[in-house]
Amino acid sequence: MKIAHLACAFGRHSVDAGKARKVHGGMVGRCRHCATPMEEVMPQHWTVQHVRDAGLGDRMLG
Repeated sequence: MKIAHLACAFGRHSVDAGKARKVHGGMVGRCRHCATPMEEVMPQHWTVQHVRDAGLGDRMLG
């Protein structure tokens, strides 16, 4: 197991800034190690987006 994947498991994601794009006025991207969707809430501050789990209830992915 790579150290980066272990860091992602503890919530220390790192965004791939080269592939980030602007959507509806905000920047979105993915973690460069585990591909978790992330959004920029303040300049240079990224948080994990909560994505609905295919309509299977109130569970959230991410």
